[in-house]
Amino acid sequence: MMIELTLFNINDITVIFGGFLSLVLAVLLVSRRHEGRIKQRYWMLLATFFLLSVFHAIDTLMYWNINIRTFLSSVSTNFFFLFGFVFFLQGPLLYWFTRAAIYRNFALKPYDALHLLPALLYPFYVYAIYHQYDHDAKLRYVYDWSLVTSDPYFEGLVWAQRLTVFFYSALCVSQLYRYVRHLKSTHFSLNQIDLQWLKLLLIGFLCVNTWVVLTLLESRFTNLGFDSPMGIAESYIRFLYVSALIVYLLQHSKGFAEIQVEHTISDTPVVEEPHQQLLEKLLHYMDTQRPYLEPNITVERLAQRLQVSPKLLSSTINSQLHKNFFEMIGSYRLEAAKKQLADAQYRELSISEIMKNCGFNSKSVFNQAFKKSVGVTPSHYRQQYLG
Repeated sequence: MMIELTLFNINDITVIFGGFLSLVLAVLLVSRRHEGRIKQRYWMLLATFFLLSVFHAIDTLMYWNINIRTFLSSVSTNFFFLFGFVFFLQGPLLYWFTRAAIYRNFALKPYDALHLLPALLYPFYVYAIYHQYDHDAKLRYVYDWSLVTSDPYFEGLVWAQRLTVFFYSALCVSQLYRYVRHLKSTHFSLNQIDLQWLKLLLIGFLCVNTWVVLTLLESRFTNLGFDSPMGIAESYIRFLYVSALIVYLLQHSKGFAEIQVEHTISDTPVVEEPHQQLLEKLLHYMDTQRPYLEPNITVERLAQRLQVSPKLLSSTINSQLHKNFFEMIGSYRLEAAKKQLADAQYRELSISEIMKNCGFNSKSVFNQAFKKSVGVTPSHYRQQYLG
């Protein structure tokens, strides 16, 4: 007669799949070539963040799956409490990546290494409260969680782990909230910026760790009997969190799209120049750098290059030139088109090619704007000068 042995229950399967999806995210981030504003090493911080979730899943299975725990404890009790440093490391990694995503010229400084101090001290602390004891004493900690929670040194570690990762997750969300306020204050249209993935990443992680802290509070203070189901639900919440990120990546071909440089927060304060002084600076920049030739130029990008706020630049254009931004750009593009259409040097270029050279994307818009400004169509205008 064959006896079936169940190695994993449904809760373990959830932990395993959550860890596997975290590994998938880490591999995708490592294998992807990042050529945007955010440097490769900061994307690796996010990849390591997800990789640590794999270690968290392994640590959970090692302690709470009775079959794995029995096998490992027969080999060595030193396997347990091995990955507790994850709680102290995930927070700083996500915090640094968040700042790299929303700040224009973010760079890690030597003093940022202080964030890693708890993770570096973790093995020494665990040695002092666990590894220095004999095999039998360590087995009691492995098989009796109440012994862990009754030990003030272990209990202090548990609180430090949960509160640290909760603090960093809340700090990341506060950075996101500050960033959204910055966008609103500079009159950016939030619809133009893809923040969904960053919100999902940060707010989702805060929700996970809020649940962890609530579970800890329930088990230590309220004692309503919900701590066991809440603890089990934690693995499902983590699984849903990582699954939501995977689904987002599957639905968006660009993946985690970088925030464009003009939408980031500058590390240096923006100088609010007088209108007349800014106008001279703007006209000089338009004549020398010709940004109007770029099809996707925006008031935000131009303001970033001039190191002023979009609001100030827009109001300067309105008050000094009596035009809005797009009218100003359009007038420069039309002047460039008129010069090329009347120049024999560009005779071999088609009108469509000249249109694109001057920053226009739409032929119908170009023809309409040209006729409205000059009075004739581009082809007629060209014929007048080149025959």
